[in-house]
Amino acid sequence: MIINKSTIKRIKLIQNYLYDHKLDGFMQPRADSYLGEYVPKSDARLEWVSGFTGSAGVILILREQAFLFVDSRYIIQAKNETKNTGIKVILSSKLSLEKYILKKIKKVKKIAFDPWLHSYFYIKSVLNIENKINTKFIPLKENPIDLIWTNNRDTPPNSQIKIHPLKYAGISSGNKIKNLSIYLKKLHADAYIINQPDSLAWLLNIRGLDLKHTPVILARAIIFNNGSLFLFIDSARINKNVNNHLKRNNIKIFAEKNIVSEIKKISKQKNKILIDPNYVSYALIQDIIVKNSNIIETKCPIEHLKSIKNKTEIKGAFSSHIKDGIALSNFLFWLHKYKISLNSELLAANKIDNLRSKQDNFISTSFETISGFGSNGAIVHYRVTEKSNKKFKSNNLYLCDSGGQYLEGTTDVTRTIAIGKPTLNMKDHFTTVLKGHIALASAIFPYGTTGNELDLLARLPLWKKDINYGHGTGHGVGSCLSVHEGPQRISKGSFTILEPGMITSNEPGYYLTNAYGIRIENLMLVKKIKDKQNKNMLGFEILTLAPIDINLINYDLLTQEEVSWLNNYHEKIYKKISNSLENENKKWLKNVCAPYLKKT
Repeated sequence: MIINKSTIKRIKLIQNYLYDHKLDGFMQPRADSYLGEYVPKSDARLEWVSGFTGSAGVILILREQAFLFVDSRYIIQAKNETKNTGIKVILSSKLSLEKYILKKIKKVKKIAFDPWLHSYFYIKSVLNIENKINTKFIPLKENPIDLIWTNNRDTPPNSQIKIHPLKYAGISSGNKIKNLSIYLKKLHADAYIINQPDSLAWLLNIRGLDLKHTPVILARAIIFNNGSLFLFIDSARINKNVNNHLKRNNIKIFAEKNIVSEIKKISKQKNKILIDPNYVSYALIQDIIVKNSNIIETKCPIEHLKSIKNKTEIKGAFSSHIKDGIALSNFLFWLHKYKISLNSELLAANKIDNLRSKQDNFISTSFETISGFGSNGAIVHYRVTEKSNKKFKSNNLYLCDSGGQYLEGTTDVTRTIAIGKPTLNMKDHFTTVLKGHIALASAIFPYGTTGNELDLLARLPLWKKDINYGHGTGHGVGSCLSVHEGPQRISKGSFTILEPGMITSNEPGYYLTNAYGIRIENLMLVKKIKDKQNKNMLGFEILTLAPIDINLINYDLLTQEEVSWLNNYHEKIYKKISNSLENENKKWLKNVCAPYLKKT
């Protein structure tokens, strides 16, 4: 038995802090003060204290126990990464942290939290528990993990701001600010607090390298209904060119630490402040909540604006996916040649990352490549390490989920590949997932349709086989921004209306624990259907250009319409990228994209 002494020691140090400060518990989420999906290494507090590396979760450390709450994507991973540490992993969909406190915990009177790392909405919901039980939630001035984690900690990111040129952005930052200020006036709001770096990047047409996989600057802003804007950032990160860009748009620079005091000033003047309760840190407004009733709660207006891609961004999406398709074809051909003899999860992940990096205007990967062979493929968001790395062997499946950030756009694609000869069960499972993927990709739907209404299309073929997958079917994607973008999603809990210009993923899957994982993911553009008989309808246009492994398809399970869809998709891939490939690769692509003639 391997015991993780570092995690045990760190949990114990937090528990000692609780004793010393007469507290009973401490909540630490997987978040930084910007509340985004991705956090810099310097803010990876949950990983440091628990060993869990997933992108969502929260740990509750009590004086004698510790509980890690994660969703279904991470349940296997969390148990593996916290094994022999004493941390109990709980599936949050069955029992959330709040419900656990409400139902399970006795004699816990004081639970502390870092107000910078939780949204106003979350803390408000947690504080409601105080009325039902004898427990108080205490905001701390200092995070106890920060007091302990003093060695081997990365410095906070401080990359230089870069202007995102109009030829990629499509709309000037001046026009974006003008449109947003008009929206504020309609809501009778005087100011709006922007706490999301991707929203700020989109609004100001700026980018940066503060996050490894998302080209943003970690900064905040306050925009006013007169079109002026306060940007809170270290001025050393702004060169002359960027400074001129900001000045032209009536943007004033303030030190990062001044944002709370500026919010207080605005509040004292009886101005109405607009916030998105899900994306504003509790620390930003905790001092004005009780004293000031002039807070307007709404969904982030920028989120919806940037979700509908303009003509330039749509053109960039197609362009970036052609580049991505070339890299993917080179990768899949390489896998075809060296399936077993040279390959491992790490080698394959490094190969696709390297091939992408050679494309024009490549910035970074859009997330850490998921490269899982066999049982590791069944871990939905698996991250390969030197320790977990598996070598490829015959007769199993390899799942690769990867993506790139280009100046023109953002990509995200998953392919499942047979290594050796797949079993009949593997082929049947894969083909069932493919049927769900095709059903969603082929959907024609009326205006006003929401993501939850389309989600079942991808699941129905799986339900008929009494199988399912725990994650959502699709997520929104940014334009040279976050690979996971809202408000649109395709899942049972999404009620956002899909609109022309939105980009979403289509990624049904099936995961057989301790055996293999299957996922097929393309990105799709929501568009108007031009056929006269469907003139008021919407559908999808596929952006991703990567062949689907025909060795995993049981064609007996496909209808003629599904075969036609697959043939047309493969024909499109070959036409778009074949001329950019070397002869041997081109010949291979022609073979795997050849039409299948279904016997009648």
